[in-house]
Amino acid sequence: PLFPEARRAIEDTWGVPVGNWWGSSEGGAMAMPCDLARTHLSDDLLMIEAVDESRRPVPTGERSAKILLTNLYNTTLPLLRYEITDEVTILDERCPCGSAFRLIGDIQGRLDDTFVYDGRPINAHVFRSPLSRRSEIVEYQVRQTHRGVAIQVRCTGRVDTEALANELAAALAALGLDEPEVTISMVD
Repeated sequence: PLFPEARRAIEDTWGVPVGNWWGSSEGGAMAMPCDLARTHLSDDLLMIEAVDESRRPVPTGERSAKILLTNLYNTTLPLLRYEITDEVTILDERCPCGSAFRLIGDIQGRLDDTFVYDGRPINAHVFRSPLSRRSEIVEYQVRQTHRGVAIQVRCTGRVDTEALANELAAALAALGLDEPEVTISMVD
């Protein structure tokens, strides 16, 4: 996924708008940016249905749990309502560029990356964003625990693991996890 902080950093560094492509081996280029860096679905090549966990359609503007993909061009491997667990938001607006293809927001990642606590899904972005903002962290592993997460980090410099743990615990609490426990350990 193209995280908001990565988009801002790239745009600030290069001084240009960043377009986001979305593709898969099953669907090819499923969405691509226009000249205004807005992301359009490839509605001429694919049918993409945004659905919830039970495969029911989600309203426009609401993030899906997955999509159902039907390719309209691949006669070698035709796919009908093939399930991909990418979380997508189809937008209810027209693009000023003039394209008739539907717009989507940035892809949020795969549902497979989601932790579930008492039926409440927590997207991995909660962990990825704070961990990736610290340039000293070069690798990490996040494991779900009963009441939070255990994280191992490999670093090239000093990281305030207590502040990071507090930031992540606050983010989990804001998403409804009661008294989350976050542990962070340094590994070689």
